[in-house]
Amino acid sequence: MSEAFKKFDLTGKTALVTGGATGLGYHMARALAISGARVVICARREDVLKSAVDTLSKDVAGGDILYRTVDLGDRQSIARLSEYCMGELGGIDIFIGNAGQDMLQPIEAITDDAIDQMVQVNLSANVELVRGFVPHMRQKRWGRILFSSSATTVCASPHEGASMYTAVKGALNSYTRTAATELGHDGITVNSLILGMFLTDIMRGVFDQVEQAQGPGAGAAALKSFSSMIALGRCGEVEEIEGLIQLLASDAGSYITGSNLAIDGGLSIMLRPNQPA
Repeated sequence: MSEAFKKFDLTGKTALVTGGATGLGYHMARALAISGARVVICARREDVLKSAVDTLSKDVAGGDILYRTVDLGDRQSIARLSEYCMGELGGIDIFIGNAGQDMLQPIEAITDDAIDQMVQVNLSANVELVRGFVPHMRQKRWGRILFSSSATTVCASPHEGASMYTAVKGALNSYTRTAATELGHDGITVNSLILGMFLTDIMRGVFDQVEQAQGPGAGAAALKSFSSMIALGRCGEVEEIEGLIQLLASDAGSYITGSNLAIDGGLSIMLRPNQPA
């Protein structure tokens, strides 16, 4: 292994990725496994997790991939996950809080349940898991904590009814900066990812629905219209998340902490449509 690649080597590290069975979370887990980490992916549905583990194990030769079910809306379920990680696995070195929940509701109609659920899943669950994992990281004087946030915390959401979602993701960004100041002395970095539009299976399904509802070409037109709001003029491919994960989770990114790093193709900097020359 060359000297450059050694800095990205995660052999001997154990990582946990919530929401790691599908979409960007899957590729975050894949990036960690490629770099040599033992990876635990978490989600609510065991069948989806098993399928993801099978695919990852074939995709990453020799990868050590595990799974654990968790309901981030249930504090007891979170406690059981934390106990498993600390007891059975001996601790978590890299934690990626990727799972999230969005419930689009107009400002005047936001329900108490929506407030409670979005605060719990997007913010409190991450805080609770970090609380459980930090003692191990402090003891080893090494740790990596990453959160999935959103470009809508920087620029307005294109969707009506997203005020609560952007609020809790904004709170997560603030937690990132403050936690970094508290944990930095112990060699633990804390960062959040300002995610833009990636062509996950869910997002491709949205454009397919537009196509079905409005007729041939409507889906492609909707995608083109949205892409015009992005500096690079296109949405991201899911594989494009992997390099940043490998950087921030390894010694190669050891001097990056307290940052809300945009990986959005320039979505959050745009003030006008991007019209090709």
